[in-house]
Formats: sequence, C-alpha cells, structure tokens
Amino acid sequence: MKFSAVWTTIVHVFDAVTFSSFSSGDRQDVAQIPLVKPPTGSRPTPGPVRAPYIPITQDAAGSFYRGDARLVQDPSSAEVYDPNDPILNPLRTGGDELAYLSRSGEPNFPFPTVPTPKNPQEGVGGGLDCKYPAMEGWESCYGPDNRACWLKKGGEYIDINTDYEDPDKVPVGITRRFYLDVSEQPISPDGMTMEHGKVFNRRYPGPWIEACWGDFIEVTVRNNLRWNGTSVHWHGIRQFESFQHDGVNGITECPIAPGETFTYKFRALQYGSAWYHSHYSLQYGDGLLGPLTIYGPSTANFSSDQAFRPLLLTDWNHRSVFEDWPIMLNSKSAPEMTNILFNGTGQFGFGPKPTKYTLGLLPGQAHMMILVNTAVDTTFVFAIDNHLLEVIEMDFVPIKPYNTTNLKIGIGQRYHVLVHGLTDPYKAERYGNYWMRAIPARKCSKFAFGPDEQMGIIRYNKSDPVLRDPLSDPELYDTGCADEPYGNLKPWIPWQVGDPVNIDPTVNPDDLPNDKKFIFNVGMTPSGGPNTSTPYIPNDKAYNRWDMHIAPFRVNFSDPTLLALDRLPDLVAQPHLDVMTLDDSDHEKWVWMVITAPERLPSNAHRLFVPGAHPMHLHGHDFALLRQSSDNWYPDGQDEGDYKYYLPDKLNCRNENITCDNPPRRDVVLLPAAGYVIIAFKADNPGAWIFHCHIAFHASSGLAMQIIENKDRIPEIIADDKDEIEKACKTWNDWYSNPYNLWDWNHPEHFQDDSGV
Repeated sequence: MKFSAVWTTIVHVFDAVTFSSFSSGDRQDVAQIPLVKPPTGSRPTPGPVRAPYIPITQDAAGSFYRGDARLVQDPSSAEVYDPNDPILNPLRTGGDELAYLSRSGEPNFPFPTVPTPKNPQEGVGGGLDCKYPAMEGWESCYGPDNRACWLKKGGEYIDINTDYEDPDKVPVGITRRFYLDVSEQPISPDGMTMEHGKVFNRRYPGPWIEACWGDFIEVTVRNNLRWNGTSVHWHGIRQFESFQHDGVNGITECPIAPGETFTYKFRALQYGSAWYHSHYSLQYGDGLLGPLTIYGPSTANFSSDQAFRPLLLTDWNHRSVFEDWPIMLNSKSAPEMTNILFNGTGQFGFGPKPTKYTLGLLPGQAHMMILVNTAVDTTFVFAIDNHLLEVIEMDFVPIKPYNTTNLKIGIGQRYHVLVHGLTDPYKAERYGNYWMRAIPARKCSKFAFGPDEQMGIIRYNKSDPVLRDPLSDPELYDTGCADEPYGNLKPWIPWQVGDPVNIDPTVNPDDLPNDKKFIFNVGMTPSGGPNTSTPYIPNDKAYNRWDMHIAPFRVNFSDPTLLALDRLPDLVAQPHLDVMTLDDSDHEKWVWMVITAPERLPSNAHRLFVPGAHPMHLHGHDFALLRQSSDNWYPDGQDEGDYKYYLPDKLNCRNENITCDNPPRRDVVLLPAAGYVIIAFKADNPGAWIFHCHIAFHASSGLAMQIIENKDRIPEIIADDKDEIEKACKTWNDWYSNPYNLWDWNHPEHFQDDSGV
C-alpha cells in the first residue's frame, strides 16, 4: 500500500470551540455532588412496532433525492435531509432542552420527540431531536431528573432496563442519511504538516455522526483516493442481521474503488458512543476516522444541556502509517509514535501551533463526557486534575456507576463518564483551570520521546482575559498496561452466560480440525520468502508476522468471504484466511474462546512468542469476559501454567474461577502480556465476523481471524444487498485489473503488502 498527496496547500484542520459564559456559583469546597440514581425496578416492555422504509436516490452529480424532493446536507454532521419535511429535518432549539417546537412555532408533533442534551460549546442550535413517528401514543420521559427513562406509554416504559439485544423491544426511529467523501490532503493537527493525510469530508477527525436509539442509518461513502480502495467500519455496532454492512473489505465486501460510492445501511439497536474508521489496511492511522453517537438513556443523571461531543484520544506521527509499515516489517516491532492528539488537536515543536483542546465546566453541575481511544498503538490513562470521573457506560454497554480519578482506555474502547463540576473550582486552583491528561500506559505505548501528556484544559471562567495555563498537579495513580479493574465493570442489564456449545469435553483440543478450535495463541510466525507459494508481500525473505491461529491473516480484496461461502471448504483449507466456523445454532447458545499471549512455547519452535498486550476486538457481538488474567496459560519451566484449571471438562460455568453470572461485557478487551482471556458470545448473529488486534500494525501484520457463524442463514440476510455488493466487486476488479492504477505499476503483485485489514 502506498500513499499520495494531491494537495499543494497546507491545510490546518481542527475544530474551533466556542464557549458560553460561566459564573463562579457558590464557593463551597464540595468536590462531588450527590448522585441521583435512576429507578431500578422491572418495567413492562412494549410489543413490536414497525416504521416504513423510505428509499433515497442519488444522481450522477452526487445530489440526493427522495422521490422528487431534493435533499440537502448538514455541513457539520454530514446528515442528508429534506429541509421542508418537519419530521426528518434536524430540529434545532437554541440549546434549551425544554423548548421543542416545530418550525412554525406550534407545539410538538403527535409522536414522541426526545431532546438530547448537547452542550452549547459543541455548536449553535442545541441538540439533536430523536423522533419516533411510528410510535404514536408514546411520550418522552428523558430529562435532567431522569436520564434512565426514554419513552413511556401509560404503564409501559422503554428505558435503561429495556433489553436492547431484542430488536422488537427497541424504539422505532427514523431513517438518517449521511454522506462521507474520502480524500487526500496534507493536515496539520499539531502545527507540523503530515503530507499524506486521508480524511472524511476534508476534516480531521471526520464529522460527528449523531443518531438516536432505534434509528435506521444510511451512510454513502465516496472514494476519491488515488492509489487506495477503502471501506468503512462502524466500530462496535452490532450489525444484527446486517453483517454485509460491517465495512471490512475482503470479508463483507470488496474495497470501494477510487471514484466509486457505496451505501452502508444498519439499525442503531444499541446506544452510546463509538467511532467509524477505514478498515482498509492502515488507512485510519492517516486520519480516516470520526466520532459516532447513538443517543439513549443513561445509568446516572447529568445536568441540562451538559453533554460534550466524543473526545477522541489518539497517538500521531508526522509520517504516513504506510511509511511506518515497512519499518515494522524490518525492525520486527511497532514504529515509535511522535505525539498525542485530542479531537485532532495537539502541539508540537516551536512556532505557531493550535491552542490546547479546551472545555468549560459549570460549578456544581454534572457534565457528560465521552472518551474514545482511536490510536494505532497506544493505551491511554485519562484524568482531569482534582476531579472524579463517574463511569456509566463502556463499549455500548450501560454499567452500574463507579467513581475513579483516572480511566484506562485501550485502543477501540469507549467510556461515558460524568464529570461533576467543583462547587468551588477556585479554591484548589485560584484561576479555575485544570489539566486534562492523556498519559501513555507503560508497556502499552511506544514514543520516540516523552509526549506532552497535558493535552487539554478544563476552564471554569472563560472571561479570564489572560486564559492562563493550569497550575494543577496530577493525582498519583497506576499507569501500567491494563484494562479497568474487572470488578468495577458491572453491566446494568445482567447476562447469565451458558456453557459452551462449541466445546466437547471428551475431545482433546489438539485433535480438533483447525476451524473448530477454541484456544488461540498470539505469536509471530516467519512467513513468505523465496520458493514459497504463500501470498505474503514482500517475498524476498521470510518476515516475522503476527498471527493468532494457523498463519498470519491475509484477505483477498477481490474475493470477499461473503461471496465465497459456497466454497467454504476451500476457504478453510487456506491457512492465511484463518477461518473458524460455527454450526447453525439458536440465539441461546454460547461460543467460548480462549486467547493467550504466551511468553514461550518450546514445543512449537517455528513460532516466536513475545509477551505483549493486545487490544482484541470482536465484530458483530458484545462478548462476556469470563476471565482475564496476567498469569501464564502454558507451563514455561518456572510456572505450571493455568491451563490445567481449564481443561475441556472444566471450561464451563461450574468452574469457580470463571464468572458466568453477569460478567463484564464489551467488544474490545486487553489481552494481558503473557496472560490470557476467556470470552463468550451468543451465536445469534449470522455472518462472517473478524476478530483482531486493534494495534493497527499488528492487524496489518496478520493478527486476525474470521468467524463464520450460522452460514446457512446468511443468504437470506444478504439477499436484498447481494447485487450491489457484486456490482461493487466488479468496479473494484475493473479498477484493480489496470496496472496503471496501482502505485507500483511495474510490479502489480506488490499492491497488497499487508493483511488488507
């Protein structure tokens, strides 16, 4: 993969933040306001309701239409809507949560509208309205005094206790349409220019996609890159019975060819926040990412209009990730990073540079902050000096609130936290300014030199004419490489995990066929080289590549798994596709997996086992984290290893070391260095799902595998989209077949020099 810069002008891309005025309030030394807990009693659930599907078209010039009505695009959110339609038009309110009127000034529509509490600092016009035209008779019950409730109708409630895993219990929203334009340009997020930036809608990060619980989302992506295809993954979205829109080229689709478009369609069954990013090789590391929020209820209350846009934390280099890639292959370790960014803003070197990312808090009020780690190689420890963080959600899973002074966030992980404004912010720091910190976790980060960890500023008084930097000092806390403490992560809606359907306790795991194994060891394998028939490039010698199953993973862009399921035995026989298959089973069946990071395995000498931590991400599911341990799984000469406690006849819920009663659940877990995790997920979502390390360089090296689940149910799920997917593959293959389109047209075989994901 190579890059190309087609713009000659240096473009500084970052969001300007505007502030409302702040008052000092009562100057009492109270650091934490009392928490108002939501109701916990059981609620009756509504029966299923359905919303009509409204088609949309696009002409050759790129304009959108619904029937004869021309649609327009919101420049900040990228949402496409009809400005004359009072239902679908994004209704703006000036920031007042209670003043929700139609454009004509009349009272609200006969269907429920739920206001969202966006902070005025995040743009003029207030928050998004969540609209439910198919749910007449229901009304909103969401507000500052009860964030747990969403909709109610008599004695029925749709709220924090509603099972969002069941589509029939999720409210039926509207269809929201967005347009993302992928292009190349130099970007300067920290005052230094990175020439080979790749961005959505000429912004870094990309526009904030906002939708509501139960909405139907359509995103049209146009690829304007010169040398690369692209695909867009909606990180953490369950994609229930819509796996063909998961956005992983080589698995769910062919890449979108330069000059072409593709429309992704899925429903927001979950609520919370995540991000969208390219899943084409290393592209997202050059800027192809943006925030995504699905509004819904919360497990704790916060003040009116006091929710901020997602805060994206990332590491950054001043060279392209495609330049870094060969460095990793040759050095056998991930490249060193240069800087840290908050929402695409950082500072580096001397001379002009962006102002530090700044947020204003109000004394004594609870503010909702969304934290997302979008890095390529770094786990962060986030903290705000002198403030407690009340954690209420992780990875689209509402949890029972807990307080902490700092939060460990692995790559791809997300947290919703409440920041309670100090009642007297001027007592600890006389100017009322405090540092927001993103500290690289030890042994989960690699920087050329110590980065600036003081990445942002909290201000209580924007009227200060000097805008002084904070003088606050950090708390003392652990910055080691780890996830948040296991015992703190208690899902609000409990799961009772069942015994594994994929493990026969009478069969030795070593005797299983490769596609039926359930223990996976993360390591490195010498792959490729002269006189081999492998697909790995470069092939001048055998390079060490990461893997977790049979061989380093590598997709065929032109032959995605979705279109090759009738050749499943052939896929399984190709070790570089690393296929695990799950027989057809119902949604009550549980699949268990053991993933290890062994320090060494003498009996398997052709592989190199390096004790490193890996953020492992599963598409298409939330998984239950049954056990997470830093102990050795295998014996290593000094330790007998834990495996003996989890032989196949002990891998079940009767094992006292395994948590089956409401364990933590999420979609990204940190595999501890030299340790292991045991996870379980419901076999309820047919598709081909990728499971991979979210260190971008490791995934590109091959640390991934795919899980083909309930294969026989897939054809009916993809039936309506199959023609479009095949058409996209034809345009990709037509483009790819012309060697002059490729970055090394003299050697077209060099085009894909990594796993492709």
